[in-house]
Amino acid sequence: MKKLGLVASLVAALSFFSGEAEAQSRTIRVGNWLPMHHLIVRGIIEPWARAIEKETNGELKFEIMASSLGPPPQYFDLVVDGAVDVGYGVSGHNPGRFPMTQVMDLPFMSPDPWSGAAASWLTYQRYGARYNEHKGVKVVGLWVHTEPYLWMRAEPVTSVAELQGKKVRVGGNVTGRIFSMLGATPVQVPPTEAQQAMARGVADGIAFPAESVPFFKIDPVIKGATRFPGGLYTDTFWLAFNQSTWDSLTDAQRAAIEKHSGLGVALRAGWAWSNDDEVGLKALAARNVPIHTMAGEELAKVKELLKPLEQEWLAEAQKRGLPGQEIIDYARAMVESYKSERRGGVPGEGK
Repeated sequence: MKKLGLVASLVAALSFFSGEAEAQSRTIRVGNWLPMHHLIVRGIIEPWARAIEKETNGELKFEIMASSLGPPPQYFDLVVDGAVDVGYGVSGHNPGRFPMTQVMDLPFMSPDPWSGAAASWLTYQRYGARYNEHKGVKVVGLWVHTEPYLWMRAEPVTSVAELQGKKVRVGGNVTGRIFSMLGATPVQVPPTEAQQAMARGVADGIAFPAESVPFFKIDPVIKGATRFPGGLYTDTFWLAFNQSTWDSLTDAQRAAIEKHSGLGVALRAGWAWSNDDEVGLKALAARNVPIHTMAGEELAKVKELLKPLEQEWLAEAQKRGLPGQEIIDYARAMVESYKSERRGGVPGEGK
């Protein structure tokens, strides 16, 4: 009987400690508006979350929601209001709300996703508190996509003149301004409806990274594409915690999150987008889609036409009492420092 009593006591003790461990585990709800197999979810958010779960020995668990609570532009407010603990989104989906954070959205700022994402995060880390654009959340990551192309339902655009009057589907506010300044007409259509818009002629072209074309099944209607070396534009994405959720975490939990955030998120974004771009370009090559690279005088014309965008951004920074030129110079220095084309150890190669 004594042995049975001892066994019962041990079982009760184990159950107590097991229950206490489960009680200490916390589930963080991650808002999501994309399909679960999209590269942002599978290649960035999910591995980021799993790394933190491992880092905290299971104290934090992340539940990535499979269904959307609303359209993408609502997600920043959903995070602020606490409808979700964590969310992500495109800064350009909320025009005028994050203009300083969108410094990397300016033309030809981001030649590749590693340098663009790193520069986006490092610039925000240095100046973001002065921007004061993300009240109510704790931003833990910023990133950009790969160099976009202009995908057309007809032949590739080879000059600025050929863009006149063309209807181009765009995703963000800065992208819309860019194509307006080049003589095209921006069309706001969700990416899920882009294929039908192209097929019906609602849009003549679409500005997208290569991976997005087969992902959203637009490739069957694409007949040609144009590349603008150096990145005609990029969209800046954000990843953030609700401020109250962040404040309720322990110091150790916050340290574990920050360990895998920031430049870690930028690195994940660089790999995810570059790898999926390869898949997208192969799919388009299989369809023999010609890609024209804008160069020489025509590329110079594009850059000249788009110069006012940077001046507008600088004027907005000045209005806010921010050192705009210093910020842009720093962002460009970080792009140069983190460029993916940099090589080392091979005589005569790289810098």
